[in-house]
Amino acid sequence: MKKYKIKINGKYYKVDVDRLLILLIAILSVSLVLVLVGHFAGGGKKTDDPAATAEIADQEDPEYDASQGKIKESEFSGTILSKTKDAGADYIAETLFLGDSNTARFLVSYDSEGKPFTTRNNTIGVVGMGIDAISSLACMQFSTGLYTMPQAVKVIQPQRVIITFGTNNLYGNSTDASGFIQRYEQQLKNIVAAYPTVDLIVNSIPPVAKVRDYPHVTMTQIDAYNRAIAEMCKKNDWKYLNSAETLKDEKTGYAKAGYLSNDGLHFSSTGLQALFDYIRTHSWITKDDRPKPLANVPAIYGVPDGLIKTNPLNDKEFTEEVTGGDGQTPAPTAETKETPKPKQTEEPEETEEPEEIETPAPEDPEPQQPEETVIPQEPEPTPEPTPTPVVCGENAYESGGACYCNEGYTGDAYSACYMIVPDPTPEQDTGGTEETGEEESGGTSDETSSEEG
Repeated sequence: MKKYKIKINGKYYKVDVDRLLILLIAILSVSLVLVLVGHFAGGGKKTDDPAATAEIADQEDPEYDASQGKIKESEFSGTILSKTKDAGADYIAETLFLGDSNTARFLVSYDSEGKPFTTRNNTIGVVGMGIDAISSLACMQFSTGLYTMPQAVKVIQPQRVIITFGTNNLYGNSTDASGFIQRYEQQLKNIVAAYPTVDLIVNSIPPVAKVRDYPHVTMTQIDAYNRAIAEMCKKNDWKYLNSAETLKDEKTGYAKAGYLSNDGLHFSSTGLQALFDYIRTHSWITKDDRPKPLANVPAIYGVPDGLIKTNPLNDKEFTEEVTGGDGQTPAPTAETKETPKPKQTEEPEETEEPEEIETPAPEDPEPQQPEETVIPQEPEPTPEPTPTPVVCGENAYESGGACYCNEGYTGDAYSACYMIVPDPTPEQDTGGTEETGEEESGGTSDETSSEEG
């Protein structure tokens, strides 16, 4: 082994170079082995470490500025719903909610009183649905058939609609919302055309969590789209529900902790409670100008399962976790108890089986006309005929709806009665009986002369 002298701080030291190299090689080898063992022990799978997930998410939205996403009410005066007193549960019951899987969760999550936030009578939430299917996807089942959202609005005749769409149309950091808004606006006009008296409220796209399973859904794009939605509402004289302001963390701009489920995209019960508290305290109550009387609403069965098979955010098939809510079936409320279930016949319809439902072709954006579906109507009551008064003739009287001649009179009581003339006595009879008359006609002239004399 060779030894070399090394001068350090004016002093010479002998160094065994061969041993030094062997030591360095050994250290590097051990480090490499540890790295390889750690990698293969994890199976090369995606890490569940929140910090690592957050780092991946930030790579999709590296320049997000929370301050840019704030929408001031003063910018959209008269369009953004201002704070009001609590409108109460009646306000929610009078409202029809339209949306995607987050709206579907209203039915399977519980409020502070242990009740579902809404019922199937006022909720149409379709898992995986985007704005382009609003007028083309038949998604609400009634006893009279399957209807698109605009058609269902006309059948249900709600006082107002709160619609929440946009999450399933997101991808990336683009802030150009022109195409999205153009298509969204047309779909909303289809709803208004189907039922012109409806009060339309467009809700903001909910925020996502910083740690989420969908890194391609970014807050940069959500904020840009929400501003475009507010501008669209101002243009069309619709109302904008700026619920994002209560759901977002003021500093980070992402959803507040605990408001979303583990996937970082769907509401938790805590988040839904905050949302509905905001809806009730930012209400819009107008004069009820719906055509009266309201038409009868057929029995409502709700949204069939599995209308959309593939998650548009990751191109994977949906699992039950997407709409699981609190993981339990909601207890029936008084309203849902009154809704009848489909009757079973000898050949039951298969409309509730997702694979049997035929969806209209998306190329035809025109809303289907619900007039083709016969909706039971209350028959108008037929007025009872007014009895015609009885008019009796001269010398007659009415009794029990019939006419009778007065005493001493005879004839047609409905035209005229004449007095009954008494039969003449024998002394007064100058014409004789019928037999006498015959004798007169057959007797001699002498007999006649004798009688006359």
